[in-house]
Amino acid sequence: MSTQTWSDTDQDWEDPARSAVDIAEHVAALFEAQAAPLLTLGTFERVGSNWVSDTLRPHLPQHNEPFRQQLGGHHPLSPNNRRLPGPADADLPGLPAHHLACALADLYDPGRRHMVKETNLWFATGAVANLLPNSPLLVLSRAPLGIASSFARGNLFERWHYASRYEMLSGAARKSAQWAPWAELLPEDEPEPAVALGRLIALNSLLLAHAIRKDVGGIGRPYAHLAYERHVLAPEAVRAKLADYLDIPLSTQPAPAGRAQAGARGADITFATGQQKSELVAELDARTAALVPHHVAETLARAGNVVERQVVNTVRHWLTGDELYEVREPAASAPRPRGGTAQGQERRPGPATYRPAVEGSTVAWRTHLVSNEEMAELLNILSEAGMDNGRDGVNLFVIPMRMQRGGRLHRDPDGRWRPTPGYEHHPAYWVTWLGAAALAAWHGARLPTRAEVLEAAAASTAVYNSDYRFGDASPVVEPGREPGDIHHLVGNVQVWCQDGPDSGETAGLELPLRRHLVGAAWNTPATREAVAEDRSRFLLGASRGVGVRLVRDPSIRAADEIGAWELAARVGEWVNSLDPTGFPLGYLDRALVTALTSPEAGAGESEE
Repeated sequence: MSTQTWSDTDQDWEDPARSAVDIAEHVAALFEAQAAPLLTLGTFERVGSNWVSDTLRPHLPQHNEPFRQQLGGHHPLSPNNRRLPGPADADLPGLPAHHLACALADLYDPGRRHMVKETNLWFATGAVANLLPNSPLLVLSRAPLGIASSFARGNLFERWHYASRYEMLSGAARKSAQWAPWAELLPEDEPEPAVALGRLIALNSLLLAHAIRKDVGGIGRPYAHLAYERHVLAPEAVRAKLADYLDIPLSTQPAPAGRAQAGARGADITFATGQQKSELVAELDARTAALVPHHVAETLARAGNVVERQVVNTVRHWLTGDELYEVREPAASAPRPRGGTAQGQERRPGPATYRPAVEGSTVAWRTHLVSNEEMAELLNILSEAGMDNGRDGVNLFVIPMRMQRGGRLHRDPDGRWRPTPGYEHHPAYWVTWLGAAALAAWHGARLPTRAEVLEAAAASTAVYNSDYRFGDASPVVEPGREPGDIHHLVGNVQVWCQDGPDSGETAGLELPLRRHLVGAAWNTPATREAVAEDRSRFLLGASRGVGVRLVRDPSIRAADEIGAWELAARVGEWVNSLDPTGFPLGYLDRALVTALTSPEAGAGESEE
């Protein structure tokens, strides 16, 4: 790609912004007339935030934990960074700078506000909040006993590796000049789970209250606070408060639960926390029920040496409500499903074939969604060709995550990508558009357009997996389908599209490109309206409910496949072109799209 400087009459790109704060200010200026996204922050995990998502989904497109989940551990803004996040005004390298600009621009949309939901950002809370200074802020809380009960039911302290999280946060704070005083709140005494959980609940809540207090020049940032206990005991009043704060019409009736069916064999409801409840029960043994609140209170008492009294008092208010719970001894529960058992034993799909989904159409659809096994194969070949998935904390093709967190693709210590055992033939998700387009090019195929998906969906008569029926995606072989049928034409996962709302656009090159997401997933409704909803994401965005479907038409043949080494070279050239450049975001994205969708294009060529 040429390194000449691009400039136009509206923006000066000769000295592009490099720090996170500068990038955020620049992006916000591009969308000056549009509503800043709603920033929803939880005091801790398991605050029952899905009821907020379900209530607001018809009004606000959702972005679930883009900072905590989608940034690699080496990213300077990642809450998982062992060196703790750096200052938001530090310069970012080319790829992280481009990625951040595109991710922030993805949160704005003409005519409607988006919602960003985050929790447990730890020491990155202030940095993330400062990237969206004009966003209305919603704080979600739950009493410590409620959080502890949810953790106990799912054995989450162990499954989500909270002992190592405690150790990492405690050690990293001690090594940080900025955060060293906070280390007092996490003593290095190898605490038992209940003790560690109480301290961590208090710590994350304090960091959130501290970030709000320090925002807006230290005056304090306005926010609305919604407690989970109030939602259970007085749902109409809470919905009225939410509607008034956002100035949008909301029904006072609860949103449909639509969660994993209790009778579904092997259903895992770890990520389905929105079931409607009318009482507050904490299923905890007596020792845990005493230890967690005690160490929350003890940590808040010590926090007076670290932060202002007002911050501590705010957190005490947020974390009230333990007295509202009835404590019961835990009931015996069945083991949680592992390795593909949630939706029955996996069947290896037969050889991939292509066939029309609509009679008379020239578009042929691959019979099965792309599987984890296929995605891992491509990742391994790209890695051998010198193009790894991660660069400077930005994930290019997939978002790797621990199996217990819903990740199904992992890189072993030997450097090889492998699916979680038992999930080899489940559909790949947490795939970026870049990853989806690269796999399509490798297979001599392409991604479908939005219109093609909707046309095919209209011809489908059944949806096997949607609306949290099983609590996860099911294997790519759909029960009751023949090998030559098109499996999961609707349902299981939504799919990335070849086109987006900005396809063919020749103006506005300062804006990053988006690509459509269409269909129904295991964690979304499958109504005609939901399937056809207008959704799109930036090229390096990803979701646990979005996968890959391949199509071919007369203009594309299997012989048009692009070899993995050539793909690695094209992506590598694009990544290297980002640091430094003077090109607008959309110009750079168009070069990437051309590189992945044109068999003979090099990464330096643009659509324009």
